[in-house]
Amino acid sequence: MTLLFKIVFLAGVLVVASKPFTEEERLAMFTELIGNCKAKEGASDNDVQEAIEHKPPTTQQGRCFNACMMENLGIMVNSKLSVEGSIKIAEMTGDATKVKNSEAVSLECQSVGGGDRCDSVAEIMQCVEQACAKLGIDPAKDLH
Repeated sequence: MTLLFKIVFLAGVLVVASKPFTEEERLAMFTELIGNCKAKEGASDNDVQEAIEHKPPTTQQGRCFNACMMENLGIMVNSKLSVEGSIKIAEMTGDATKVKNSEAVSLECQSVGGGDRCDSVAEIMQCVEQACAKLGIDPAKDLH
């Protein structure tokens, strides 16, 4: 009986997770995650602001803050960009164009990084910036 409950519960979670989040749900999720990663990595308000503005981090704490965010969102796995994770985050918007763009950029950058988690963030962000420019994508508006 317990196993059946776990299976039904997991199926329910998967159904809920596959639906687009409302803007309020996304904001609440990101706000909590930002607070957790800021505290864990010792990031400053400026480090957080750089991340929000899609700017490359200028401090080690900022790089580690970005790594924490990307790992917790499933965008970065083993210090590399996850195509699947990027797509899942983009799907939360309910915007097919953002999903397509996130997939295209992630495919361009999936082999970048792989070393230190904080240093990999800088490499991944540089690749994403270059891929967006190459593909004509505005990362602030056209990605997740």
